[in-house]
Formats: sequence, C-alpha cells, structure tokens
Amino acid sequence: MKKIKVFLSVLMLSALFTSLFAKEKESVEPVTVKLSAATQWETQATMQDGVYNSDGSVTYTSMFKYGGGGYAFNIDGKKGIDLKSYKTILIEFDYEVVDGWKDSAKFPKFGVKTWGPGTSFFQGGVGQSYPDADSLNGTMTVEVDISAARGKALRVGVCSNAWKWVEEGGSEDDKVKITVKEITFLP
Repeated sequence: MKKIKVFLSVLMLSALFTSLFAKEKESVEPVTVKLSAATQWETQATMQDGVYNSDGSVTYTSMFKYGGGGYAFNIDGKKGIDLKSYKTILIEFDYEVVDGWKDSAKFPKFGVKTWGPGTSFFQGGVGQSYPDADSLNGTMTVEVDISAARGKALRVGVCSNAWKWVEEGGSEDDKVKITVKEITFLP
C-alpha cells in the first residue's frame, strides 16, 4: 500500500511539473517588413536616389557591380525572426532598366537575401532566391520557399544579381530601378 501511495505521489508531481514547465507551442504571425529610412539597415552599390514613397514602398537604382546592389531592412524592428518558424517570403517589386542598358535582349536578374548576426552587406548574407526577369520592365511577385532555412534573420533585401553579369554579356554600367512594395514572412 505504501508503494502505491509513493507511486501516485510521484505520478502527481510529475504531472504537476509537466503542466507548469511545458511550453505551449507559440503561434507565429506573419511579419511584414516596414520599408522606411528608420528600418533601413544598409545600402550598397546603389545610386544616391533612394526615395521612401507615401504608399510604404521604397524606390532605388541598383548597379550591377560588386555582386549587385540594393537596400536591406531590419526585420521586426531590430529583433529579427527565427527562420525555422516561417515557410515563405512573399516579395513584390516593380523594376525598369535605366537609360544606357547595354543589351536590350538581356533581362535583369535579382537576388533576395537575408542577413543574420555578425554579417555585412557583401559578407555573410544568404541568398534565398535569385529570380530572373522575363522583360526589361515589369512587376515581380516572388514567393521564396524558406521551409528548410534555419538560423536568425535580422535583415532582408532585394538586390540586383551581378554574379557573372559581365561574363554573361552584361555591363557594369547597367542599372535597374527597383520599387519594393512588400516583403512579408509567412508561417
């Protein structure tokens, strides 16, 4: 009888500790990145023409130099997010080539990158997607699958993708105007 009482006491204590210390699965909400001067982290290889528009978008001219230029923004303030909690990055942006584009048969290429702790614009960022345009001007809506991504993302950005640009017939003088309308991380 004494053994049964001890067993029941241990069982009840175990259930109590489990209920007290068990973490509830946190529900994760979508995170839309605010595109503003206050949330801008860094910009590289862009012209000095960046404009924050009244509709919440940002417009800038990106150069096809140094790997590609663009703007990057802090995610969720400066807290960032845990990538394993998200499945998709939804990005919408307009683009148009700028006067002086070398080859009208060659369409712009882009990069969607995230940056974690201890990184800089050109070092340590992770290319999550490299969408290619199918025209010289247009709108792209890109759904980037990040279901296998892990780690903390503090920043995200849209860049021109200049990797092998010159070797493939482009020019370092090529530029594309990008208007980023939305960047949202979806669970």
